[in-house]
Amino acid sequence: MEESEKLVEEARNVLRQMSDLQYELRDYEKRRSEILRMYSTGQVSREVFEGLMGELRQKMYPLVRKYFELKAKLRDLESQLRLVVTRLSVEAKTSESSVYRASFERDQRVRQALSRVGSALEDVQRELKNADVERELRMLDVLLDALPREEADVWKQALGEVVEAWSRARFSYAGRIEEIERRIESLNDSLKELEVRFAVGEFERGEYEVRRSAIEREMGELQAQLEALQEKLEDLDLIAARCREYLAR
Repeated sequence: MEESEKLVEEARNVLRQMSDLQYELRDYEKRRSEILRMYSTGQVSREVFEGLMGELRQKMYPLVRKYFELKAKLRDLESQLRLVVTRLSVEAKTSESSVYRASFERDQRVRQALSRVGSALEDVQRELKNADVERELRMLDVLLDALPREEADVWKQALGEVVEAWSRARFSYAGRIEEIERRIESLNDSLKELEVRFAVGEFERGEYEVRRSAIEREMGELQAQLEALQEKLEDLDLIAARCREYLAR
């Protein structure tokens, strides 16, 4: 039981560290977005932009490294917690049928331990599931050009996991793009049909203009969504490609 309690406490500790780290990273991510915005709108020169990004890179490096270290630790803890849950489940099943008081008391302790370990496992799995690959790619994008050669082995594992995760996640982006394209095509067909129906006198001009305006407005909104998604997909694909280049060194 003592072993399982130590494991639960370790998991709670790592989760707390990850939570605290997330707050720090969000602050730097906001700074990055603001620096990029200022540069893209011409508020700062290329020289100033590179200087600001260099400072940001230095400050983010230890935080991002810590993030991936904690994430790796959570994966290891997930495996250990799974094993303990399985072992405690077996113990609970074998002791529940005993009529002896000592066995009954042990059964209660086992079930309590199983509940605590199971809860810790769920929290660890939730944290890992909530990992945002898009966010991880953008964090790596800041650091890729400054990763020390002597730490290549450390970073290659992290980059490999992120690239693999992106390979799976990008299907979701591509699917959303295809869905929007289908909706735009359908609306375009509706617009053509509307024009034909108006041409044969089915609608008065006023009603025709109202319907056409509604369709065109929806098409415009979808087109804006499509372009934003395509731009994001291209951007993330480019970062993933840079990660693959680093892995190939």
